[in-house]
Amino acid sequence: MQQKLLRCSKSALPRSTARRSFRCHKALRPMGLLRGVIDSVSARLAFFPPSPPSYEVKGHDDRPDELYISPMFPDIRKVVNCEVLHIKTKPHRGGGGNTTIVVAWVPYHSVVPTMLFSHGNAVDLGQMLPFYRELSKELRINVLGYDYSGYGCSTGTPSVSNTIADINACYQFLLQVKGKRPEDIVVYGQSVGSGPTCDLGASEKGLKGIVLHSPLMSGMRVLSPSMNRWPGWMDIFPNITLLPKVEAKTLIMHGDKDEVVPFEHGKALYKAAKNPYPPLWASGFGHQNLEFCTLYLPKLQEFLRDLFGKDYGKM
Repeated sequence: MQQKLLRCSKSALPRSTARRSFRCHKALRPMGLLRGVIDSVSARLAFFPPSPPSYEVKGHDDRPDELYISPMFPDIRKVVNCEVLHIKTKPHRGGGGNTTIVVAWVPYHSVVPTMLFSHGNAVDLGQMLPFYRELSKELRINVLGYDYSGYGCSTGTPSVSNTIADINACYQFLLQVKGKRPEDIVVYGQSVGSGPTCDLGASEKGLKGIVLHSPLMSGMRVLSPSMNRWPGWMDIFPNITLLPKVEAKTLIMHGDKDEVVPFEHGKALYKAAKNPYPPLWASGFGHQNLEFCTLYLPKLQEFLRDLFGKDYGKM
């Protein structure tokens, strides 16, 4: 099953878009930019939703109110036995919200532990859903995946403030609809997804754990590493300042050959974490293939056993 999982993840993380993550950093240098302008610029720099989307949301012929993800491309496997919904996001501090996002609930039998997964910047839910299904099976955990505003079939425009509203809407869905408690939930952020993940972790104190996969210290530190100082309001996804406020146990995984977000970001975040767990430094792996590391699944399983106990996934 491990190799099956890794094959799924390969299709979910296309290499062709890897280097588009953070470019044109000179656009962020003017010091008089307002927060709304930063949000607009960050949308162009940090977000690359697949176009066209990799999926459609459809209703079953005999049950039109029950939705499913219909892949648009033959190399993406259709996933059954998952619940697909539309969630309305609320206005959030700093702007954002008032969009409708697509979420997929991938259950693992009747277990309680749940992972809220925020994906990278150049994929959508249709590409990631097969990976979520295999991750759920391998880790024996429920997985909630979602598309950011402006991704896939979610409405709105990709922006930093919208991602914060998006993840908060998903978190409230887990609490209010699925009946989960904060201590049942692990939040997982990959690459750009580390931004909303750290924001939620800093504001919600009861979360069980956090996983940061190839995370960035902050947008400015990737976009313009030669700059030594900038106004705090000018930065995007300031994970390096948020992580010391995160009380949940934090696992950081980073490849030492990462060509998009340098390995130094993962190491700095590990040092900054308030409650760090022994990290996974994947020797020889880059930004787009960390999950191919043979230690990837065992490390996640070890982390979950530490959080929930050795029998956490047994019915």
